[in-house]
Amino acid sequence: MRKIIVILFFSFLLYGCKATDKEIQPDTERYVKHENSDLANGLNLNSNGSYEYHSNTLNIRIQPVIKSKLKYWVSTIKVNNVSQVKSAFAGGSFSSKKEETSEIAKKNKAVFAVNGAGIQFRSRSTVIRDGKLFRSDFAPLEVRKNGKLFIGDGRRTAEDMLEQGALHTFDFGPELLINGKVPSFKNQDWFTTARAPRTAIGQKKPYEYIIITVDGRSSESSGMTFAELVKVFQSMGVTWAYNLDGGGSTTLYYLDNILNHPSDGKERQISDILYFTE
Repeated sequence: MRKIIVILFFSFLLYGCKATDKEIQPDTERYVKHENSDLANGLNLNSNGSYEYHSNTLNIRIQPVIKSKLKYWVSTIKVNNVSQVKSAFAGGSFSSKKEETSEIAKKNKAVFAVNGAGIQFRSRSTVIRDGKLFRSDFAPLEVRKNGKLFIGDGRRTAEDMLEQGALHTFDFGPELLINGKVPSFKNQDWFTTARAPRTAIGQKKPYEYIIITVDGRSSESSGMTFAELVKVFQSMGVTWAYNLDGGGSTTLYYLDNILNHPSDGKERQISDILYFTE
């Protein structure tokens, strides 16, 4: 009798613990299960469901998050030099051309890329890329030469931006966090509380960037509101955050693959990307 009890006890420990382990990580288990195993191995998919890339100059960690009717990716990118934070135009020039995010990324040897600001969608925005001025008007988000993000108030000229170290500018919006504070969205007609696919960038400290990519407009993921995006950034200690182009343009490229599910059912052709490289 005693032997039977001992056997039952150890059987419970063995199989009961395995069941519990699966129960506490349902999202990760579900995500890994649907990954192609060869693809997952090629992209360095860890046992916790995150993708990681490490080199002497570039470190990337992409953590998928799956909740009820919501799927998004939190990507943490650390670079040694701000020159590794890049932007590129479709067709290789500032024009009306459009290409898929993956096309532009591959041509520029990107390790990680997302859709940019839709420079042809906002035709009046200031466009500075690699310190060169292409169009002068208005742009709230700057990636500066010191590795920091900065969001202006719209009254600064392109010359002001360049003088103060703007390397790249992006104008889509809205701004989500300005120096740790949530801006007031009251009476701003373009601000919406609807859930949708989103692409947004934030920063904890110089040379470290947080990019959130949200799937939306599907039965699996309805997307996020701007307020929900803010909460995710705040939970990670981000002080500056800005919403880039989203909707059907939202695309997450990593090592020659698209990780998310663009809401159009395929990649949308866009005008520019934000990317990171060695």
